[in-house]
Amino acid sequence: MDKFIFCDTCILIDFVNGRSHQVLDLHTKNIQIFINPVVELELLQGARNKVEMHQLEKALGMFHLLELPDAVLQLARQLIKVYAFSHRLRLTNALIAATVLVYDLELFTYNVKDFRFITELKFYDA
Repeated sequence: MDKFIFCDTCILIDFVNGRSHQVLDLHTKNIQIFINPVVELELLQGARNKVEMHQLEKALGMFHLLELPDAVLQLARQLIKVYAFSHRLRLTNALIAATVLVYDLELFTYNVKDFRFITELKFYDA
């Protein structure tokens, strides 16, 4: 049976820089990997030139892109209202967490500390 996870930007950065093969390992285990436009744009903004931009665009083709419907935006708004002051939740992480929750996925991230206070989140343990 297929498993569905959402990859945080930190995972993709290590993958495209050759520091981790976990993304490839996930594909061999029939794990479907999802991202949203926030992760896509965070990754693309790291390109230093057109060649790197092209390489990043090619790498992004390995992932399923989820859009940000109103439900995600509304939940992100709520998360910011609840956690911005107490846990310094930032916009990008609020949108990532809301996407994971709305689409009922597991979050694969190295930065669990940025999300652990959102108790409804499920984390993928590689």
